[in-house]
Amino acid sequence: MKFALFILASWLEKDTSAQSRIYDEALEQVEFAEELGFDSVWVAEHHSSRYGIFPSLTPILSYMAARTKKIRIGTGVSVLPFHNPIRLAEEAAMLDLLSHGRLEFGVGRGSADYEYGNFKVEFDSRDERTKEVLDIILGLWTTPEFSYNGKYHQIEKLTIAPTTLQQPHPPVFLAVSRTPASIDMAVDRDLPILTTFSTPEADNLALFDMYAERCAAAGKPHNLDRSPFFRFVHLAEDEKEAREYPRDALTWCRDIGGYRRTITRGDEINWDLDHWRRTRTVTPASFESEAETTTYFVTPDQCVQRIKNLQTNHRVGYFGASMSFGSMGHAEVMRSMELFGKEVMPKFR
Repeated sequence: MKFALFILASWLEKDTSAQSRIYDEALEQVEFAEELGFDSVWVAEHHSSRYGIFPSLTPILSYMAARTKKIRIGTGVSVLPFHNPIRLAEEAAMLDLLSHGRLEFGVGRGSADYEYGNFKVEFDSRDERTKEVLDIILGLWTTPEFSYNGKYHQIEKLTIAPTTLQQPHPPVFLAVSRTPASIDMAVDRDLPILTTFSTPEADNLALFDMYAERCAAAGKPHNLDRSPFFRFVHLAEDEKEAREYPRDALTWCRDIGGYRRTITRGDEINWDLDHWRRTRTVTPASFESEAETTTYFVTPDQCVQRIKNLQTNHRVGYFGASMSFGSMGHAEVMRSMELFGKEVMPKFR
């Protein structure tokens, strides 16, 4: 069993100076994750957002790589339709070199309509653009004088530099959703998958099952042991504390996630979330429901049992914990990480 840490880097305060503190805390968490023996750390690309404030992943991951020596660093995910494929292939290759071959390259199409609106990219084009950019990056990493003639991108006999340290290229992971097309894209390209930590566990396990079934139908081995299974996690020695402390943080994440799905342009910075909560037309899941179906807000022993169930009954070989989200305090996150690293991970090694 391998273990990953996911850092969301949410920003709730009105004061923009808090952003510097959030970055500093993220770096401390990465260094501590390496000390505890986590295998990897992942960060996500978001734009004009409070949910997560890493709009460009190469700079922050380069800085994390400079502060660490062993832990692998992952993009979870780079939103491909927003990027020039040549530049992204070059920057990712440079990051792989700077980290001495520690890059995990997670990619996807994103889900925020307003981000597409701000980039002036048609939302309905996201599937085709994602395929083109991914195929170009893989081609540039593996083929000298690579050419490509697509609907959105054309390249003629191009060789890039630098080249990746990992050969033939860094591990590539594809974010998948309930649509079978995204699963098929991963199967066709022999890629492990990424799933979100904000949906019920049963939904993600169903995606894992669909992926394994389609790999089998295609005559290919599945990559489930290389596919991180992410969950919101908070550990405490007291069961009630473990469950109750993240209540406000999870509620905020759930509500802002709902809000950001309703906007098609602009940003989620200068909004009135309380007003949206009063006027929304869809009733969200309760915290109690999410605590049962979606999160791991438990004691270390309970966490061990739940991960053993994933390992034994669902072929999960790579567990990812999102501990720093919403309003979670840095000290509490570090304590939860310590419990996970010292009382959970050793049970699987």
